[in-house]
Amino acid sequence: MTGKVLGFDGETGSISGDNGLRYSFSVEDFKENTHAQKDLKVDFTTDNDGNAKDIYVIEDQVAENTGILLGLISVGITFFLSFIGTFISRVFLAKQPIGSVIVPTAMHLLITLLALIPILGWFIYLVGTFYYMYKNYQLTINASK
Repeated sequence: MTGKVLGFDGETGSISGDNGLRYSFSVEDFKENTHAQKDLKVDFTTDNDGNAKDIYVIEDQVAENTGILLGLISVGITFFLSFIGTFISRVFLAKQPIGSVIVPTAMHLLITLLALIPILGWFIYLVGTFYYMYKNYQLTINASK
């Protein structure tokens, strides 16, 4: 049977099964080295008392694929829109607060202005832009988990 963890207090918790019923469990019922947390999708069996047993985590492929897609979108936005793309990626895709986005956006703007210097500036611009593409990708992937 599958379901979703409703809550866990460190020792016991409850699962809402896909059939609409609730099942209690204890920390010993998890068969993987993961900690129970709210909204975790799980597969489990039940005993005669209606308790969940043999609980395994189900990986959410849709959420993982969505995160990768959003990460790739943030890479494209950062590459084509430079510092504006960094701002958009971090605020709208990674869902970071504005206060934590201002400094990286300003740094990317300074790196973009260095592109006006021939050769060395172009190199610094490319390295800086690739750095922000990578960081924005990582932030977006982590925000979608």
